[in-house]
Amino acid sequence: MREIERNKTQKLIRKIETGVFDENDIDILFMKLRAYSIEFPVFREISDFVAHNDLRNKGISNQSLETMYLRMKFFLEYNSPKKTLDLSNPFPLWIKRLIKFQIGKIDEEILRNKFNVTKHRLISRIENGFRNDNLNKIATYKQGKLSSETFNAIQHAMSFINGNPAFTQSDMINELINVLKKNKIIFNENSIYALSNKITMCILLLFHKVEFDFKGYKPGSCEIACEKELIAHNIKLVDDNGNEVEHYESFGNLYISGKITLNDNGKDISISHSIMPTDLDTETWCNENLFHIGPLSEDIPNHMFKKINLRGTLTLDNDFKLSNKIT
Repeated sequence: MREIERNKTQKLIRKIETGVFDENDIDILFMKLRAYSIEFPVFREISDFVAHNDLRNKGISNQSLETMYLRMKFFLEYNSPKKTLDLSNPFPLWIKRLIKFQIGKIDEEILRNKFNVTKHRLISRIENGFRNDNLNKIATYKQGKLSSETFNAIQHAMSFINGNPAFTQSDMINELINVLKKNKIIFNENSIYALSNKITMCILLLFHKVEFDFKGYKPGSCEIACEKELIAHNIKLVDDNGNEVEHYESFGNLYISGKITLNDNGKDISISHSIMPTDLDTETWCNENLFHIGPLSEDIPNHMFKKINLRGTLTLDNDFKLSNKIT
């Protein structure tokens, strides 16, 4: 990093450490350090969002959505006795890609102990063991190239569907700190951790309403979401003796939700999963203008619920809360 750029970044970090900053300052910080973060995939993912925030076609979020898409596509097409996957016969090329994604999700130690192979070695064997026909989009097994143990490892990789997030709030903050250290920026580590929630709020906005093109049936997308969209309001519960029982319900935490769409016999099926969970309590970090209270339906007018709407255009208000109004 050039000394003049380091000095600019140093000034920016000092400003952020005061706690008086906004999403533009965080965008600039990630952009300043983008070229110096190759070893830190989560930091690089976020800085790439700042640089290219219209349509994403690569990165760990895109891969997370593509993996989920291929998993569910496999489930829909092969979850039947009438159609099973036989790797000794030609099969769709996308399944080969899914197998490699699935291997990436397995614990390295399990592969070593059960199948005496590493992730890298197993993926290399798959690359060499199947011939790609890109024109017809099929993969064909090269006879005698793979051992029974390798086939067993592949079968294990394809035996589960795991919807783990692409990364977490902790991953993001830890990589931010490591990038700052690598580039010799002077900062107070405890201050950055203390500001973790505010920094994360800025990152959430980067992902809201972003589309992803992973060459699936339809593009994927990300948006800010919470664990529950409605909770009971002013409800009173009693035990068998008629005594009131304390009741507490929460919207849970905010997170980045990724959505994929599949074609199931001419019908669209949409599935969402978490791309990045956070430690941000929804009611604490959302402005009241995102909530409203009303009945669940016209048929049950006396059963009131508190609901949240995060689907519109969002911004940060002066209190660093998500809001649907610029303040």
